[in-house]
Amino acid sequence: MGNLEEILVKRKRNRDRLEKEAPDLFNGFNELMKHYYKESALDLKQKELIAVGAAVATRCIPCLANHANNAFTHGATREEIIDAAAIGVEFGGGPSFVAVRDNLLDFLDDIVG
Repeated sequence: MGNLEEILVKRKRNRDRLEKEAPDLFNGFNELMKHYYKESALDLKQKELIAVGAAVATRCIPCLANHANNAFTHGATREEIIDAAAIGVEFGGGPSFVAVRDNLLDFLDDIVG
């Protein structure tokens, strides 16, 4: 899984460390995440696709890896993930295009083959 796996493993390791060393910071943000990612008017696939677009727009590569993986886990296709990323490029411009160009297709290759 290459770079995607490295990013996701590092994310997990750092989340665990932050939970131990700064529990108030970790727990506050974690509660926010749990609240907004619960099933509601949008299902988890839709929410993860929105998060892909937001990750692209903000050029957060670890976020892009995580949310592309989550979107696929919740039923999104490769094409849907790329489409969501395109909306992020519309908001983020050239630097967001570079984030997609240099990362997303490799992540998708790792995720879906």
